[in-house]
Amino acid sequence: MSSSSISAASRAFISTEYLSQLIDLLAQQGINTAQLSQGTGLSVKSLASPDEFISPLQYHKVIENALILSGDPLLGLEHGKRMSISSHGFLGFAIMASDNLGQALSLAIRYARTRTLLADIRFIHDDDSAIIQINRLAAMPTTFSFVVHNIISTFVTIARFLTRGEQELNAIVRLTEKPVRPVSCYEGLLGLPVYLQQAHNQLCIPRSLLDVKVSTANNTARRMAETECEKLLSELDSGQDLVTRIRRQLEKMDAFPTLTVMASTLNSSPRTINRKLAQLNTTYQNIVDEARREQAMHLLQNTRISVEEIAHQLGYNDPSNFGRAFRRWLDMSPRTFRKQTQKSA
Repeated sequence: MSSSSISAASRAFISTEYLSQLIDLLAQQGINTAQLSQGTGLSVKSLASPDEFISPLQYHKVIENALILSGDPLLGLEHGKRMSISSHGFLGFAIMASDNLGQALSLAIRYARTRTLLADIRFIHDDDSAIIQINRLAAMPTTFSFVVHNIISTFVTIARFLTRGEQELNAIVRLTEKPVRPVSCYEGLLGLPVYLQQAHNQLCIPRSLLDVKVSTANNTARRMAETECEKLLSELDSGQDLVTRIRRQLEKMDAFPTLTVMASTLNSSPRTINRKLAQLNTTYQNIVDEARREQAMHLLQNTRISVEEIAHQLGYNDPSNFGRAFRRWLDMSPRTFRKQTQKSA
């Protein structure tokens, strides 16, 4: 099999150093590396070594094992707190050598795909806030919450490290999930206000913090680290970009076209798209459903548009079909979600 035919999700490029703090954390609970390696195809020695590389699918299985064995749905938040900037390889060096927090976060997001293929991370600016938003890429529902928690907790840890002694990190966290623990548990781990059942997974930082200088700034070191990150980025399988391209095309079109229409827009074929998405353990319909869910939650929470009109905007001819889909997503009706979120706003 040629290297070009190997999917990015199966390619070994995630450093096991990412898991070392998690392994230590779980060892304190009596969970050993042999248990974590079950079903991964990895030897205990490989998983315990900080110098090995594993695929995103193997990483997914390790995390799935960790969640089951620990019984802790907030394990990702704790893990993110324990990860040092140096554990992010060349990306970590680029972050530490940045001029200010804004540049550091921009680099972290630009090169995030060199560290994970499980989420799409975006940097959004509005009038008052800089927003780090995490969207799902591969459909791995059993570990996606861990991935989101880990990414947000990691960014909080990075931001606190870079701004230490300069200014308190005054930020808030928004998560799409239903509460799996009391909100105070989330807030205790992050040290920030947390809002659940939101339209997006986000870390919102005041824009004023982006100008805080980084004490370890070094232009030469940063440029060298960026060069290495660019090399890593170029080596990744282009198939992973397909999910991001589809999601951004959906936003651009402000519609939810059929696979045939989307394939034509992307100068591809439905068969090719299906094949590439299958390699990433997802489907076109999964991507559309995720985008619809996010837009539905946003419109219900932030506008006064009727449920019927929202259903129409999302491409549902019958509002009852939208209602059924929304209950499947959040175990509640659109009207109940609107009442709960607007009351807590």
